[in-house]
Order: sequence, then structure tokens, then C-alpha cells
Amino acid sequence: MENRILVLDDDPGILEVIDLSLTYCGFQVRPMLSGDNVFRMIDDFEPNLIILDYLLRGKNGGEICQDLKNDPAKKDIPVIMLSAHLEAASKKSEFGCDSFLAKPFDLDLLVNEIKMFINPDPIIFTTSQQAN
Repeated sequence: MENRILVLDDDPGILEVIDLSLTYCGFQVRPMLSGDNVFRMIDDFEPNLIILDYLLRGKNGGEICQDLKNDPAKKDIPVIMLSAHLEAASKKSEFGCDSFLAKPFDLDLLVNEIKMFINPDPIIFTTSQQAN
């Protein structure tokens, strides 16, 4: 079974990079550009981890994270929050996020953070060449 990651970021470029990178690493990724219907998506997709941008239209990522952590059915889903805003970094414990990465972030660091919370099957790359 693939490890499922829900990614919510309103920047299409960042969302695409995260989606492609995590898919390449063997994760099943569900990208979302908006927080609308995020709880319905969580119920349908059943993610093992959520990556959540802080600055979103409507409810910000901090508020969404607080709602998740206050919901008994969703509180154990790890949440990694991303943000370039100093306010978010200073309030991360208020939000209840499990990890916080400042933007811009290194993709390797993001993958390592994810692997701290979920352990995907290792990806094994092999090359085989036959001698002529």
C-alpha cells in the first residue's frame, strides 16, 4: 500500500514541484490548491500525512491545522506546515503542527521530514547490462 500525502498550497508552481518530487519518491500524492473541502478530501483520500501551507485564501493553514488536531478522527495525522512568514514560525506550537519548514525549503529536507513520520517502502534502483 502506498503512503498517501495530501499537499495543500495555493501556489501552483510549488504544488507541482512537491507533487512531482514526492511521486518520484514513491508516495501517492493528492495536491490541492485551496482549503475548500479539505476535510472531505481527508475523509476520501485518508492521507498518512498532510503538508500544509500557512498562507491560504479563506482559513489559513494554522487554522486548518488546529481544526485537524481538535478532531478526534484526524488528530493523529502528522502535519508538516510550510511558510515564508515569520508569524507562522513563531506560532507553530499554537497550530499543533508536527513539523515546520520555512520557505524556501530543500526538497531533500522535506522528504526526510516525511520519512520521520511515515516509512515508505524503499525505492530500489538497479541497472543491468548484459555483456556482449
